Amino acid sequence: MGCAEREETAFTVTPRCHLDANVVLRFLRNDDPRQSPASARLFGNAKAGKVQLLISAVTVAELFYVLARAYKHPRSEAAATLLPFLQSDIIEVENRKRVIDTLRRVIKANVDFGDAYLAATASEKGDQIVSFDDDLKSFNDVTTIVPQ
Repeated sequence: MGCAEREETAFTVTPRCHLDANVVLRFLRNDDPRQSPASARLFGNAKAGKVQLLISAVTVAELFYVLARAYKHPRSEAAATLLPFLQSDIIEVENRKRVIDTLRRVIKANVDFGDAYLAATASEKGDQIVSFDDDLKSFNDVTTIVPQ
């Protein structure tokens, strides 16, 4: 069986499945009569322990950009939509701490996901950032150096 449906047996290993952005969008937006309920069932199966769902930081970035650009949500609203979903125990998030920090930075400073992710990474590692981007100066916990 796959990630969508699975029969229970005594020796069944829980399948691990990586999420694509479109499945998460259909779940969060509940805007498609066929795909949204299928997504909801998948997440219900994950909650019941029948499947393990994983999401990469790249997919989170894609979700953010689709919500902000295609659906025209303000950046802070796009981040706020994703935050509780990614904080749940239903899915395993690649670099969860960094991704959560990134979304909180977007909400606080109203910057792009990429800039916030860069700042979160530099802060986590104790590194500096080299950039011409003024948006990065809004983060007090990292030092931004402008190349001369």
